[in-house]
Amino acid sequence: MSTDIAPEMLGAKIVEWYRCIVARDMEQVVALKNEVERFVETTEIHDEKVLSFYSLVMFRYQLLMEDFQKRKVAFPDLEIIRDKGFYNNKLLKFLYYFVHGQAEFYQGRYKSAIRLYHIAEGLVNHIQDESEKAEFFYRLGKSYYRIDQYTFAVAYIEQAIDLFEQQQFCKEKILNCKLLLAAINTELCLFDKAEFVYQSVLYEAKDFPITHALILRSLGMNRTRQHKLEEARQYFMQALDTGNHRESVAGMKTIWDLANILFRLQRDYKYALSLLQEAKAKAEALNNGEYIVRCSITETLFVKDGVDETLLQLMKTLEEHELYFEYDEMIEEIVMYYQERGDLHKAISFTILKKLQTLKRSYFKSLPE
Repeated sequence: MSTDIAPEMLGAKIVEWYRCIVARDMEQVVALKNEVERFVETTEIHDEKVLSFYSLVMFRYQLLMEDFQKRKVAFPDLEIIRDKGFYNNKLLKFLYYFVHGQAEFYQGRYKSAIRLYHIAEGLVNHIQDESEKAEFFYRLGKSYYRIDQYTFAVAYIEQAIDLFEQQQFCKEKILNCKLLLAAINTELCLFDKAEFVYQSVLYEAKDFPITHALILRSLGMNRTRQHKLEEARQYFMQALDTGNHRESVAGMKTIWDLANILFRLQRDYKYALSLLQEAKAKAEALNNGEYIVRCSITETLFVKDGVDETLLQLMKTLEEHELYFEYDEMIEEIVMYYQERGDLHKAISFTILKKLQTLKRSYFKSLPE
């Protein structure tokens, strides 16, 4: 039976929940989530502001737990908030653009995410909690990393580190920031510099199994970029054996990494095939378009022995979704596949395709908006 409850009471409870999320007080986060959900499910709520705030904080909770990709999240309608006169609520407006940007990020729409983040950035000074500001700058830096804008990425990540270092209980977030800086060094082929950071944070992350596994995966990716495939294989296997990494979204990516490495090493074919099938099934269950394409490319190359028309269509899919970072990575995979098999004609063809796409992107980027 539903009952009425004062919006102020529920709003205050949601604010308390949000503060615990920002502070990462996980025991209180879970307890208050259950309490707030119970309120929402068993009471009549007519206040649009409170309902909007609840939806945003629920998504922020899922962002903290990194499990929102497994759920269908309904965003509150910003027009309703404006029409009801709540658009001047700076926290509500910031939170909307922050979590909406993150939703775009996890759909692979990085430029859209950055546009939303920049609207939120204009409101960030209205956010009192420095941890939340740091989280925001970290997420913005991560988005720039995914579109190869490393100068902007580093600037925002370093800003996040400065803010996190002023807070208690943010060691794991600092490690994640440093991990991203090391990944940028890997992309720039500054492998020794990246290695120094990876090894230092690996030691510091021993008490954080989720981050520990991510660092092991990153070390594997660092070795892959250097064509040290056997070392990469070992790091990916260690990552999958750490904590519950295998069951996570990042773990799905590591499963693909390991499958791809085993195919390239031409060893353990049956195991590699089972890993590829596992990664593809998980990507499809999560509706993760990027990794569905990655798995399909690996399958086309190593299981179906390369079909140019299929590969071109898959690359077109990445381009249409503006997954340029992923486009460049996968075209490098295709080029290496043909190089390793001595098919220089096809290797050159795909290299030319990559260069043409790079020129095309540079041209459109130079046009005034």
